[in-house]
Formats: sequence, C-alpha cells, structure tokens
Amino acid sequence: MSRRIATWDRSLLPAADFEFVVLADTHYMVDPGDGPVEFSSRRLQTERAASAWEQVASLECPHVFHLGDLVQEFPGTGDFSRAMTSAIEQFSRHDISPHVVAGNHDVGDKPDPTMPTRPVTAGSLEDFHRVLGPSWYSLDLGPLHVVVLNSQIMNTDLPEADVQRRWAEQDLADHSGRRLVVMLHLPPYLDVPGEPGLGHYDNIAEPDRSWLTGLLSTHEVELLLAAHVHFRFFDRVGLTRFLVLGSTSFTRPGFCHLFNSAPPPDHGRDDAPKLGFLLARVRDEGIDLHWLRTDGRTLDDRPPDSHWHTLVTRTSATLPASPLGLTLAHPLSTRTEIPRAWPSAIRQRVRNDYPTLACLELGARAVRVPATDLDDPFLARRLEILRNERVDIIATALWDETLAAGELVGRHEGMADTWEWQLPGIDRPTVPQLDVLRQLQDAGVSQSLSAVVPGEQVPGKQHPRTRTGFRIEDLEELDRTLAGAGVGLDRVACRLPPGWSPVDGPGGIRRVDDLEAIRGVDWQLELDGQDDLESAKWAVMSLMATVGVDNSRLFVGPLVDMDRTMDVCNGLLDSLCNPRPVFHALGCLNTVLSAERVTHLEWSESESVIVGESDTMMLVVPRTPPDGDGLPVVVEAWTQKTGRFRLYDLLEGLVTESSREDLVGCLGARWSRPVLLVG
Repeated sequence: MSRRIATWDRSLLPAADFEFVVLADTHYMVDPGDGPVEFSSRRLQTERAASAWEQVASLECPHVFHLGDLVQEFPGTGDFSRAMTSAIEQFSRHDISPHVVAGNHDVGDKPDPTMPTRPVTAGSLEDFHRVLGPSWYSLDLGPLHVVVLNSQIMNTDLPEADVQRRWAEQDLADHSGRRLVVMLHLPPYLDVPGEPGLGHYDNIAEPDRSWLTGLLSTHEVELLLAAHVHFRFFDRVGLTRFLVLGSTSFTRPGFCHLFNSAPPPDHGRDDAPKLGFLLARVRDEGIDLHWLRTDGRTLDDRPPDSHWHTLVTRTSATLPASPLGLTLAHPLSTRTEIPRAWPSAIRQRVRNDYPTLACLELGARAVRVPATDLDDPFLARRLEILRNERVDIIATALWDETLAAGELVGRHEGMADTWEWQLPGIDRPTVPQLDVLRQLQDAGVSQSLSAVVPGEQVPGKQHPRTRTGFRIEDLEELDRTLAGAGVGLDRVACRLPPGWSPVDGPGGIRRVDDLEAIRGVDWQLELDGQDDLESAKWAVMSLMATVGVDNSRLFVGPLVDMDRTMDVCNGLLDSLCNPRPVFHALGCLNTVLSAERVTHLEWSESESVIVGESDTMMLVVPRTPPDGDGLPVVVEAWTQKTGRFRLYDLLEGLVTESSREDLVGCLGARWSRPVLLVG
C-alpha cells in the first residue's frame, strides 16, 4: 500500500462541544550528519515530528497539548539549548502554540539514584519556565477544566514541589463539580498502583503516586493523560479513565517483549504503525479518544496534490447500533516482565492493552470470551474496563453434565451482558438443558445458544475441524425446538461458512423476523488463511449484509494473528498488534454504515464484481483483477443516478469526493480491492 501523509476527515463523527489535540515525545534531534547514532531510526525523529505537527495543524483545533520530551537531548548537554530552540521553531512555523508539559528530556529525570541522567534541578526548572512558561497550570476548555502538572519535580526536595502540591489541591478543590482532566508526563504507574518505584524508569514513585491517585478519586477526575513510555496503555483509576499516549517519533524497544513476535525493525525501536497522536472530542456523554496514526511517515512521504483524506472513525461509545463484535481467540490482555536493562534497574511488569484499544477503535460493541476469563482477576478487570467503554461482554461456556449454569451466572453477576451456552457435539438442546434455559429465562438472564460440533472436512487438512455455531439451514428446526419448550433466546450463534457470499441465497445471512423463539442472530465469521485482501473482501461483504438484516450482529475473529496453530491465519491485527487491512476496512465501513443508517441492500454478481446496492450506497467487491480501464456496467448505472458521491477506499480507510467522470482517475489501481460509494 502507498505511504501518504494523512489529512483527516471528521465528517462522520457525532457533534462535539469542544476538540483538542494531544501529542507527546516528539524528540526533536539535532541532525547528526554522518556521525554515528545508536539506532538508525534516530535519523527519522525530527522529520517524523515535523510531519506530526503539520497534521496537527490541519485539524485546526484551538488548543494543542504536548505531554513532554520535546527534544532528544537532556538539560546540561551541549546541544540541548539548540535542540529546544529548533523544536519550538518546528511547531511555531505552523502557528501552533502548544500547552507544554514538562518531560524528563525537558527538565530532568525523576529523583532516583538509578536514573540514567541527572534529576531535575532548580536551574533546569528555571530554564524551562523562562523558555516555555509555567510547568504547572490550569485552563478552561469549553466544559472542561484541565490541570497540567510537572511529574518530574514530584518526590523532590525542590521548594517548587511543595508549591505545586498545594496549588494542585487548591485548584482542584476550587473547581469541584467541573469536568476535570489532568495531564502530566510520567504515568503514576504502568501495571498496578502498587508496583515498585525505585529503579522503575516509567512511573511516579511514592509517596506522590498515592497523593496523585487520591486527588483523582477525591475530585472524580474524568480523564488522566500521561506519556513518556512511547507505548499506549489504558486503565481506570477508580472512576478516572487513564490513557498513556504513544510517541510520534519512535517506540521504546523493551516493550516489544509484550508480543509473541520477532521484534519490530531497529530492534524494536521503529514499530512505526504504533506512532501517532490523540484527537480528543468533548461531548456531554464523555470524551471520545481517537488515536490518529501517523505511521512514522515524514514530509517526504507526502504525495503531491493528494485528494484522499483519512476517515476518523467512531469509537464504541459513539456507535450504539454497531453490529460489529469480536471473537477473542487470545486473551484480551497479557502481562510480561520486561527484562532488566537500561534505563530501568528492575524488571518492569507491563500489560498489553493494544487489543483493548483496537476493540474501541473499531467501534466494536460486543466481544465473545470464555467464561473462565471472568474467574481470572486480571482478565476480569480488563473486561470490566471494556464494559465501561460501552462494549458488551458475551461469556461462552461449554455445556456438559458438570455445568451449573445458574451458579455460574450468579457468581459473575454484573460481569457479563449475555451468556452463550455451547452444546458440545450436538445441534439441539436436550430436554434437561431446555429446562435450565427456561429457568434462566424466567430469572431475566440474557442468553444465547451455540453448538460445537466436530467432523467438518477441510481440503488439505489431515484431521477434520470443529464447527462453532449453528448452520444457517438448521435455524428453523432449532427455533421449533425452542418454541415447543417455551424457551425464548435473545440470540443464537450461527457460523457463516467459509467463502460464503451474500449472493448465495439460502446459504447466506437470513432474516429472523419469521422465527418465534429466536430474537436475533450473532453471525460468526472466522477469517481464514493469510491473504489480507481476500479477508477484507469477505469481512466487508459480511458486515454489509449483516447491517441489512434486523437483529443481526457480525462477530469476527481472530482479533490477533493465529500463527502458532494448526490453521495459520491472519487476524485483524498482526502479531505485533498492528492493524491489518481488514481492520481498517471494518472500522471504516462500521462508521459509514452507522452514519448512513442503511436498512436494505440488493446484492448482485456481474462482470467479476459483487455489488451490494441501495439508492444511496454501493459496495463494489472485485472477484477477479479488473479488466480494462472502464467502469463495470452496474457501477456506471449507479453513478449516473447519483451525480457526485463520496468514495471510500476501505482497505486504507480513505475517503474523497468524486463524480462519475472522475471515478476511474480517483480509483486508479484501487479497483482490485473493495470500495464504497455513498451518494
């Protein structure tokens, strides 16, 4: 795929009262010329920062925050003043005057005898205040009151530390009842609030850590933003959402130990798909957090006169009718300990929050997980955080003779939104199972039913495979069985067969409004193989077809690559938890379909394309490579009716305005992949 500098299309987002941008760890570095550098990606930092500032400027938000580490040098080094002056010039040329947070590269490290550079001093702090202004302050942004703190002076003997502490306590008390946001450079913690502070490069030590988290709780702070680690993390401190931002310029090598993968380029320092900045949109219902990916691109990657824009997609909280769910083959999160190495003197335990953040970025409204995850305190906590972000939890349980369904539901009350009972080896519930379903129904439990049946023959595989989910053709008989027993189910899980197409008729997604006991269907789409383009085609057709059927949802899996299994397949994320094309395609389509409120589609296949069509929308999915430069007849006919339209390249999440006359030129080589036209 082509590399491009993004400009952002926010037209499909809900109305917001206020927007602001937050970026961090730009690390402007004085050009080393031909001199040696520790990592080759260091040579890209400054230009990546320049590209990020340009993209920030294109958003035209009235307020921009920088969460620290403007420069690569440290205070007291020879090039520090020169680097700081150049970093300020870099954003000033875009007429940006950011609210700056003090980082360790800006004023000095936290007080710890194991830290690699000198701690913050009265002199370095004075220099920062002289050049960039106060390092603790507050301001009102629309309905928000934002408090900025200097994490580097916490736990020090500097008199400014006590001044900041007393000021912060008073400022938050004075604004009690307001919607509060706190920003600082160092996170209070990365894994758990009780983790060690001495020798830990990436947190605030005690006692100021507890002082800070106590303030968050006392004043019911809505959002805490931190940076420093060049990786993203997401947690809750009581009622406070706690987000750690990534960098615009490079990733920290040690954190790639989180992934079951070879390290990213430059020994983990150049995991470019993780680079970006934050767009925050303030609404009455909450603050929407959109991670805008810069992918490490520089101004040299910018194509001339590009008319394509990157669509900013909705998050889960702003997609109440989203039909998209995820089946989690892997745990939602895992923990690891980063090996003890500079700059930390201890092994740091860290948590992989990228799958959680991916769920929210996709706009998924439900995830399916084994019920055993609810018995794991760590995973239960991560799932609770998803629920707080408006994502439903469907807990699945195999139903054998040992299952005490009522006890299981009672033990996990308030932890799952729906219980999916999976019938092992059969496609119909037994009479005792029907009795239990009826009892749980009478108790108000939301229930779904699935089947786990072996014996499916797969070409090229020695052993048959196991089907999870009912077959489409079995739904009517299942419905009669349930209705005859007086059982009604909120959902059933039904598997979409491999390679299905919405033009296949009875073999595809069907309506359930003629069923008596089954109120909705969760269609299970299992990605297959390692062809990202084919996966994206299959997924977008499935989501489009689901939207056209009432009470249907689409659950896609795996979220992360399955590359250590008998059936190797690419997921929505690769093994480094970076998006694959199907991720962008589903996220973009999910947002568009929600905004357009599609209710009916006609499907057809002609001229080597599959088309889903309504009066205002057309999805075009090539079946074979395009032949010639003209438009397929079915597309030509639709474009003649609509005049100008919005054209979406789903695989890259791009959008542009076009007309029939300009369509071929706009698409270029994109006819080989799914595109969406919206009149």
